[in-house]
Amino acid sequence: MDVRADGQTQILQITNYNQLSSVYRPRHRGSVSVARQDTQSSQDAFEAVTEEVPPTLMFTLDLEGIGLSLMNRKMLEVVYLSMNSLKFEYSSSPVAQAVNLSLGTLQLDNQLHDAIYPVLLQPTPIPKEASAAAAPPTIQASVIWLNDQGEPTPTTSNNKSLTSVT
Repeated sequence: MDVRADGQTQILQITNYNQLSSVYRPRHRGSVSVARQDTQSSQDAFEAVTEEVPPTLMFTLDLEGIGLSLMNRKMLEVVYLSMNSLKFEYSSSPVAQAVNLSLGTLQLDNQLHDAIYPVLLQPTPIPKEASAAAAPPTIQASVIWLNDQGEPTPTTSNNKSLTSVT
């Protein structure tokens, strides 16, 4: 059974089970009695098979320290932004693409001479008891999308398919 979206159409395709091409395999249990197999639900009868697919392209940008100064029109430094680490990762495989962004500690300083608050944003100090643990990133984001064509696979004459429009 396969459900796919094609625009505003949802396609439900019901095909005969083929163990060689299916991502689900019958679950093997070593010490299951015959009576237990008869009462086993269909959810427990199959398990998803995960397949390791190595990436075809991998790109990593890892910067240890970055500083950025913002200047005004009079060429005076107004704000200074410092980060202790910036990591950007991109990977692509035949199955999926992924983008990861991680930003370590972030500090924002007001550089004006008459500033009441010279530090606008700074990391919270970590207590000495927790010094063995690494500080978590300030900002972390990940996006993963599948390389799915969105088209149903071709059907043979003995397959039954049902189309519904929502």
